[in-house]
Amino acid sequence: MEAAGKLLSSRLISLLKNGQWGKDDVVKLFKALVEQYNGRNEHFHTWMMTILHQVEIHKISVSDLTANDSKIVNNVEAKINEIKNTEKTEKTLRDVVEEIQKQGNINEKVMAQVQDIVTYVSKCLSASPAPHLTGIEQLLFKICKAVQKKSKKKITPRVTQMVSWCILVLSKSSQLIQVLTGEGKSCIVAMFAAYQVMKGITPDIISSSPILAERDAKEWTPFYTELGITVDVNTNKSTEKELKKCYECQVVYGTAVNFAADFLRQRVLRQDVRPKREFQCVIVDEVDSLMLDKGHEVVYLSSETPLMESLNGILAKIWFVVNQLKRLETGEILGPIQLFSEVLSEIMQENKDVDPLSIMQIAVDVEIMPIKLSKGIQENMTNALKELDNTSVVQIVGFLTMFVQNFPEYFFTLYQEGHEGNLQKLNEIGSTSKNNRKEISLLLLGCGQCRLVYYEEDSLVKSLGKMIKKGYQSESAKVHEYCIAGRQDLINGKMQTWIGNALKAKKMSLGHEYVLHGDGVAPVDYSSTGVVQNNMSWGDGLQQFLEMKHQTKLSNMTLIANFKSNLSLFKKYTNQIYGITGTLGDQTELEILKEVYKGIETCKIPPFRRRKLYELEGLVLAEEDEWISTVRNVVQHQVTSTVYRGPRAALVICETINRAEMFHSTFAKTISKHKLKLYVNNNMDNSKIVDEELHAGDVIVATNLAGRGTDLKVSESVNEAGGLFVVQTFLPLNVRVEQQAFGRTARQGSPGSAQLITCTSHFSDSLKLVMCLTASAISLFSPLCLIKQMSRCAMGKIFEDTVNHYLKNHSSQNHEAMISSLTDLLTINSFPFKDSNLEKAKDARNNEVQLRLSRFLKKDIEKVIKEEELFSFYLDVLDNIYKRYVFSDQRDVYVSCLQECWGLWLLIHFNEEKQIETLKEQLRVALLTALLKLLSK
Repeated sequence: MEAAGKLLSSRLISLLKNGQWGKDDVVKLFKALVEQYNGRNEHFHTWMMTILHQVEIHKISVSDLTANDSKIVNNVEAKINEIKNTEKTEKTLRDVVEEIQKQGNINEKVMAQVQDIVTYVSKCLSASPAPHLTGIEQLLFKICKAVQKKSKKKITPRVTQMVSWCILVLSKSSQLIQVLTGEGKSCIVAMFAAYQVMKGITPDIISSSPILAERDAKEWTPFYTELGITVDVNTNKSTEKELKKCYECQVVYGTAVNFAADFLRQRVLRQDVRPKREFQCVIVDEVDSLMLDKGHEVVYLSSETPLMESLNGILAKIWFVVNQLKRLETGEILGPIQLFSEVLSEIMQENKDVDPLSIMQIAVDVEIMPIKLSKGIQENMTNALKELDNTSVVQIVGFLTMFVQNFPEYFFTLYQEGHEGNLQKLNEIGSTSKNNRKEISLLLLGCGQCRLVYYEEDSLVKSLGKMIKKGYQSESAKVHEYCIAGRQDLINGKMQTWIGNALKAKKMSLGHEYVLHGDGVAPVDYSSTGVVQNNMSWGDGLQQFLEMKHQTKLSNMTLIANFKSNLSLFKKYTNQIYGITGTLGDQTELEILKEVYKGIETCKIPPFRRRKLYELEGLVLAEEDEWISTVRNVVQHQVTSTVYRGPRAALVICETINRAEMFHSTFAKTISKHKLKLYVNNNMDNSKIVDEELHAGDVIVATNLAGRGTDLKVSESVNEAGGLFVVQTFLPLNVRVEQQAFGRTARQGSPGSAQLITCTSHFSDSLKLVMCLTASAISLFSPLCLIKQMSRCAMGKIFEDTVNHYLKNHSSQNHEAMISSLTDLLTINSFPFKDSNLEKAKDARNNEVQLRLSRFLKKDIEKVIKEEELFSFYLDVLDNIYKRYVFSDQRDVYVSCLQECWGLWLLIHFNEEKQIETLKEQLRVALLTALLKLLSK
């Protein structure tokens, strides 16, 4: 009885917190249900919780259950069943049009035209024989008939799908529409692509992943065939012949990577893969991901370059040095073990005032060297350094004390190693004035050995750069020396970037940012799509450092001499860019899209049935153990039957592969093997996970791979119990990724719920700072919070007791006491005590998104545009090489050399601060100089 009482309390509180019911409304509903229960031969708590559960999962509002006199209807149970049956029908055309008109994005004349077309075609689809039609109506009718006949489920396009099609068709320029997940986006895409072909246009359909492109192309091929339209997909083609045949089709599905790469094959490598296909029209599925999250991603074709292969030795040296570093828990970084004499040599190199004679004299004065000096200064210096290499800690302290007296601009902080490996300050030597002093921190190890101590990574990178350059023995730069200058400039210019990436590689984790695939390393787009990016690699040595880390096959750095960004690819279609997504984003993101792609319009299509997503209160937990146990318990509760519902199915979305595998192992202790599935890698066969229906008790543990584009099917029993339960175990990159995850449930009018359960230790540093400040503010009132929490528990117990008293004796006094205690319980649960942490974290996250988008607009895009203009300039030069007969004998040699010249120039000399005309002139001179050198040979 006590457990049932707590469950009843939690259901009523849940309705208050998550169901958007007011306190008074919950009380009013409870009073009505108590009145309607009297005389029933059922268990009170079970009956009551069953009703409340139905209200929750079907997102029933107080107005739905209120009669004309503002009272709750006489039979709540019957009213709920009536609502459930009514909502099985789809929205009318008028409802859909009115909802779109309220947005104000589409003018009334267009929407009136849309309404007329859909009304007429809908009537014609059910008429027999088919009437004579013309214009757009005829095309829509023909397309809908093909969908009816050849689509996977032989469906008739819904009103919302026909409205979406009409808006795309009637738009005078580029158009993006939001169609919620599960509403049939792929059908709209196929219908609109067919329309374009009927107009004589060849549309390209771009998906966010090869999986989705191949799936949709395969599913809709019978539809296209019915209309006499040829279709193919470019993601699984490996030869020129296959690609050429693909691009000869009227409709081509693929990814942005493949479309961009095939353009480069045609334009740069002169391969005959898409000779006649123009960039007439593009239809982008999951358009927000490709245009916003990956707008400035660049595709390039790699080529073997001896110059870049020769840099592997330098990368290996960097990796060797970086692996000698030691990071302390207190934040300091210890440099490689060095001889004290090496530190002095570096000081002498940087400061010419510190001369060998002074060093020798100090060594004599502190009795490190004998007083008698030989005649040769160089011999004395060598002896002094040898003696310093065997000095004790006390002798080094003495030497530095004397050194600072001679050179007061230096300040030394000296440490010794503590018993637990921590730093213990030994001494500080130098002036207390901080003006222009040169600070050096050393950990003294004895026997003339020491380690430099760094407090920040920037100073470490600069110091290591000097150290590696000093020890680096320059190789003979004869490789293509006759046409490519600047190899040493490249090393000097990129050294700090390479060191920074070596440090980054040390921090990166297998199963988080990357996986091992084939004989190498493959990046994972863990923050957005969860896709393992098999054909992508990191630049500036990061890929090579990760390969060294795992001792896989070592690839060479690529000299990027050809590239195509998503931004540039989409802009080739001018004003014929059409896109569909489940999440267009907030107003800021929409404005960014309109700023980047001039003239583009947006519209949100309402769902064809009312959406019933019930979002539970999110949790932010400080300790990882508590986070793991909370997620485990929440999921276990949802997939286990209760007195008021059957077991549900659950989807657990994790930020990384590692965390998904950890949760999979955790759930394996309580959930049977055939009920538990892991979905983390697109390189595996996941058909049994994404294609099979989910039944009661099933649990999928996944990464974002199960988010965008994944269509999970659930059994009727699961829907009856409340639908698929989605728990997101991290704070997503942006609100769109969050909405995509929650979009896996409550689809097509079915019920479903979702919850965000996060751990602060996984937050970014900026978010942690916000949470730290929040925690500090809360701690000031912790006694008050404790009192309020105790009051909640006490009020809950009082309500349970008053319910039990009323059930024993239906007196008006007991009834009044029960309602009064419920009111008190709901009142105290109306106040947010500690539960604003998630909102604060989301606010901080959204601020980061705005900064990132602002940088994308003001910096990233400008850089990409300049690079693309320079690349276009280089291509013009390349065209001339192919056209001019004088180069025909050794054209391949000239092209190869110019490619390296251009790629190296871009690496060394590109400066986004410079005007584009200045950069073009500098590039023209560099290419002309290289060409003249070639011709002189």
